Amino acid sequence: MKVWDIYKAVDAFAPFATQEKWDNSGLLVGSGETLATKVLVSLDISPAALRQAAVLGCDVIVSHHPVIFSPMKTLPADSVVYQLAAHGISAICCHTPLDIAQGGINDLIVERLRGELDFAEETELLEEGGCGRIITLSQEVPLTDIAQAAKYALGCETVRFSNDEEDSRMVKRLGICSGSGSSMLEEIVGKCDCLLTGDVKHDRWYKAQELGLGLIDCGHYHTEVIMVPYVAQKLREALPALDVVEFVEGDPVAYV
Repeated sequence: MKVWDIYKAVDAFAPFATQEKWDNSGLLVGSGETLATKVLVSLDISPAALRQAAVLGCDVIVSHHPVIFSPMKTLPADSVVYQLAAHGISAICCHTPLDIAQGGINDLIVERLRGELDFAEETELLEEGGCGRIITLSQEVPLTDIAQAAKYALGCETVRFSNDEEDSRMVKRLGICSGSGSSMLEEIVGKCDCLLTGDVKHDRWYKAQELGLGLIDCGHYHTEVIMVPYVAQKLREALPALDVVEFVEGDPVAYV
């Protein structure tokens, strides 16, 4: 088996050609011709993920977040990219293709929420291009109840949500965008009553109020770490001879 075989297996369920223009998904470190027998699946290629891959003798790391995102001007010896090459470990990163894909991260969030909320089977796309989903609840639900449901569904330590004393907001249509999606608030007005996402910056809370939208922040990590078992299972199904290791490092943020 070669690295290209693993690349093609990922491409089959999250096509790299669908990535956003600003993204950098694909085979980012290594050669597709390299032989591979063992792969580690991780949300990020962090120093801890790299160490685990090296200890276990993995030939490839498949991650969600790109290990190379912005152009690199230097390559220090202690950097993760340098160390990947030094250990002969290839890196395949599938970022926005996995967000967009049918059955991918946003659909995984939907399925997690289905255990906590009652909503229609069919979902809608949150935006053109397929990044994000909209679910229609069976009845209006208080925003605070949805925030609580998301906390349980995604295993969050804490969840932030809109705080408007004059508005006990009720939600019928819930928008979902994994990672950091609050930049799309202006685009989704009229499509949903509330957006569930992560990494909400200070000014976006006020923008949501201005636009009449509720906002729930479950954190970047918790909206995306659910990709690890999903991708690992997809690889096992496509390549039964491949040894697949799941690596869940834990939230890099601590709370008090």
